[in-house]
Amino acid sequence: MWEYFHKIFVNNVQEQFVSCDKCKTILAFTLINGTNNMKTHFNCCSNTKIESSDPNQTKVHDFYPTSQIIDVPRKIKLAIAKAYAEFSALDGRAFETMKGDGFDNVAQVLFEAGSYFPDSSIQVQHILPHPTTISRGVMQIYEHSKQQLIQICKDIKSFCVVVDSWSEKYTGINYCDIGLRFTDENFKLLSFILGCYVYDAPNHAAVHFREFVDSKLQEYNSQLDSSKFVVSDNEPKMLAAFRDNCQRIGCSDHYLNKQLQHAFESSEIHLNKNILENVNCTAAQNIFSLVKNIVVDIRRSHRQQQQSMKLQVYSETRFNGALTMLDIFRKAFYELSALLTNTKSMDSFNLIDKKSLDDICCFLQPFDEVIQSLSEDHRPTLHKVIPYRQCLINKCEINEEDSTVIAELQAFLVRRMKTAWLITNEHRLATILHHKLKNFECCHGEKENAISALKSAFDQHKVNILSPSSCVSKPHQVTLPSSSNINKDVVVSKSKSLLVQCFDMQVDSTMEIVNPHQEIDVYLNSEFCCNHDGNGFEDGDIDILSYWREKQ
Repeated sequence: MWEYFHKIFVNNVQEQFVSCDKCKTILAFTLINGTNNMKTHFNCCSNTKIESSDPNQTKVHDFYPTSQIIDVPRKIKLAIAKAYAEFSALDGRAFETMKGDGFDNVAQVLFEAGSYFPDSSIQVQHILPHPTTISRGVMQIYEHSKQQLIQICKDIKSFCVVVDSWSEKYTGINYCDIGLRFTDENFKLLSFILGCYVYDAPNHAAVHFREFVDSKLQEYNSQLDSSKFVVSDNEPKMLAAFRDNCQRIGCSDHYLNKQLQHAFESSEIHLNKNILENVNCTAAQNIFSLVKNIVVDIRRSHRQQQQSMKLQVYSETRFNGALTMLDIFRKAFYELSALLTNTKSMDSFNLIDKKSLDDICCFLQPFDEVIQSLSEDHRPTLHKVIPYRQCLINKCEINEEDSTVIAELQAFLVRRMKTAWLITNEHRLATILHHKLKNFECCHGEKENAISALKSAFDQHKVNILSPSSCVSKPHQVTLPSSSNINKDVVVSKSKSLLVQCFDMQVDSTMEIVNPHQEIDVYLNSEFCCNHDGNGFEDGDIDILSYWREKQ
């Protein structure tokens, strides 16, 4: 103990006291008591720290994450940032590679591995696996995950299959993407990609396409029936393939992309085999064609390094990228003339009316917002279709001050949305079961149809419960909110979000409750409950699955 204390002398005479070297505390010391007093103080001295004989000895707190913010030296941060940049440049990797969860996991494992090797002579090449080993590991992970998903699918009573078919432009190989979505017992939405399969059926006939999809689902012990849903695009092959033994719902996102593509690229469209319809959007198509050609020319010439914004092209399979192309072109419009050395491109540039281009971009902004919102794959979106559809129809109302280019787009798109964007009972049910959309203030024409669909589904649900031979599993019983315990002062504020503008603003609570649908009537007459706004998202929407889990 004497290495932590020293004796006290006064005039060269040792006193019966000692001093702690760490905290300078004076302690009594006698030969009779020995060092007991010193040991007691040493154990509780806040400035004394017992150093382990092994500096690399793992402490128990090393196994637990800390909530404290670690101050990483700036020198280390700069070194890591430089290594990131060199990795991207030397290996030709995309910047987004360093952003994914997988890369974070690799970096964390390497960081933890480094803590086990205090010797700096260890090189990273000694622990990195060979690419062949990695490829084998990927297949092992795939097989393990597939077996886990097969076990999960055994207990799924209802699910939705998302199907898409496409062809690779350069190789001509056809592919079929199949995804699986369902909710677990906690009302959490789960999404899985079963695979992107090479389409090897004899031909593209609907019957063969359906057999191909059924065979892939069979690998996961799943099959389609009248209680299962399929989401696909609205092409004739998909309509025919999933007409029977399932409930097909057209992809509204795909539909909207397709109609915008027709508006800007097609002179006429087929209503059926014998009838054609003229698009009549000549002014917008001329501007779009000029912008597209100029963007392609500048990107090919590599002359946009001096621009404040990088021009972008779009994928033909997802036309909403063209909206981004037009918007960036509009913002960088006055910088482009210096980049055009081709006479033909300069002539095309001079033909573009900047005001018409601005009008087109402003008109298309709500369409882009709707497409982005309906593309969400981590939360339900079916309840958004009816309000978004009506909102876009309202945006297409022609006003006297609208220019010719906008009036042509409005006339075509509103006609297509009213006649070809079909609403099903599934859309109506999803909307009426939404806490803030159930009164259909954004679309009064659908309210009665939605109530009828809800009551019909409610009656069928009771039949399934009472039927002993029914193969349908008993759903969770739902307790709907009562209007007596709801705060009536809740007001939904307007915002830039289109969805928030579609929410109901008030509720008529005077409707008489009539059996046998009393539970439905109570729900429809209940007002907003502010308690559920805390489960919302940035766009103003609520977590509809969490809402009904609380009402379970």
